[in-house]
Amino acid sequence: MGNVREIKGRIKSVKNTTKITRTMELIATAKSQVCMSRIKQALPYFHALDEISSQALNATGDEGGVHPLLEQREVKRVAILVVVANRGLCGGYNGNCLRMARDHRAALLAEGKEVDLYPSGKKAMSWLRFAKIPYEGQGYTQFEDRPPYDEVEKVANDLIRRFRTGEVDRVDVVYTHYVSAGRQIPVVETMLPISPKEGPDSADGKFEKGEDTSANVDFIIEPDPKSILDTLFPLQARLHLFRVYLETATSEQIARRIAMKNATENATEVGQKLKMLYNRARQSQITNEILEVLGGAEALN
Repeated sequence: MGNVREIKGRIKSVKNTTKITRTMELIATAKSQVCMSRIKQALPYFHALDEISSQALNATGDEGGVHPLLEQREVKRVAILVVVANRGLCGGYNGNCLRMARDHRAALLAEGKEVDLYPSGKKAMSWLRFAKIPYEGQGYTQFEDRPPYDEVEKVANDLIRRFRTGEVDRVDVVYTHYVSAGRQIPVVETMLPISPKEGPDSADGKFEKGEDTSANVDFIIEPDPKSILDTLFPLQARLHLFRVYLETATSEQIARRIAMKNATENATEVGQKLKMLYNRARQSQITNEILEVLGGAEALN
């Protein structure tokens, strides 16, 4: 009887777990739809700003000079921003990105470069502490599924300041790039120095660019090229990082939805096996009780 009770308790536990994972799957699905909508709404703006920056730089010519955020230096020190989630239960999402950051850091150190690591996400900090990899600062834990631009701007401004003052010669970002609803991959991107001809990828991997009209446009630069570029390029760097956080949030929710879907399916399968086991144990118990009754009847006779 104790065995039957134990199996029944396990069935109840698995059923409760299935309800939880199913609910988490539905929540992650809803959040991922909101995140994908934010990316689609923001991408035209990212593309337009990148195009305007490139055309404005071309229009200024030598008059604009080399902007500090475009300066290509001899790389001696690299800052790496690792962007992952605050929470787990999302499959290999966090681990894949963190292992890529670890390998990227190791490759830079092997080249003789100094590396400053900046973690974003509670899982990044706990993983780095466990791996005994040092990182700078207290980390960034204020980002969830709807990263606010104000908070992203603070992170971007700090990295821009470090690059402009020469504390670091390059800023790399390691995150999970959102390619499509069915594909997200961990990547390493260079945030600074800015490459003026390189725009952010869209949800399908490329921008759907229209006809190139840059050759037919005559720009009037007011008040002066330096002021225009001093506004455009820092904004472009901030929006690059904002796009990173948007894609990270979307990829996290998709990964969590898939993980919870798999967990629900596995729990359902385990529950079915436990039910079969329970039925067999119950049948065996009933058979034994019948045999005991028959044995007692025969003893009385």
